[in-house]
Amino acid sequence: MVAAAAPSAERVAVARGQIDVGPKERVRQAVRRHLRTPTFGPTILCRLVGMSRSNLYRLFEDTGGVARYIQRERLLEAHAVLTNPATKSPISASAEDLCLADASSFSRTFRREFGHSPGEVRSAALAGLALPEMPRRSEPSAGADFGELLRGF
Repeated sequence: MVAAAAPSAERVAVARGQIDVGPKERVRQAVRRHLRTPTFGPTILCRLVGMSRSNLYRLFEDTGGVARYIQRERLLEAHAVLTNPATKSPISASAEDLCLADASSFSRTFRREFGHSPGEVRSAALAGLALPEMPRRSEPSAGADFGELLRGF
């Protein structure tokens, strides 16, 4: 009788996706609100959304982790700032405002994420051009060799 009432694995998978939308959306909103907070990280995020660290990490394990998600959101915001022709602040000031690392680290990470340097994106925006978007490299597979994993960085 209990077996008949138990949900199938397929139904559990569908329900899990719908259940996770609520917490994940709360986390996304908290991250967007605190992009410019220098001390913002997974520990503070846990407190803001009322979630344990392990649950938070489990929620974002498919996207590379919580810190990676926060960094990606900061980079996306930096990209939006740099593509706005009305923005006159230096690139380094925009990076600093978004709590991204020093200028060379920011530039390297930005290029890896978008395929263009921050300067190229800013110049194209000022000229009224749109740079072609580089295809995102897929994450290395679980069976990838060490060299393949290093190329992912």
